[in-house]
Amino acid sequence: MFILFWVVFLLFVLVSFALTGIVIMQEPKQGGLAQDMTSTRGGASGGLQRLTIYLGVVWGLLALALAVLPRA
Repeated sequence: MFILFWVVFLLFVLVSFALTGIVIMQEPKQGGLAQDMTSTRGGASGGLQRLTIYLGVVWGLLALALAVLPRA
């Protein structure tokens, strides 16, 4: 179990860096929250948004796993 914690921790750190990079690469939107919720984008920006969602979900699951796994 000790090694599993460190594997999950390493994955957590890697996903954190990847998520940060993906968020920085996205184009800023000037329309406000209401426009962001209703607009759909295709192409590269749509792919980055989907990737951000997937990485966010993985990041959250890894955070929960780190809270549950014993450290020693």
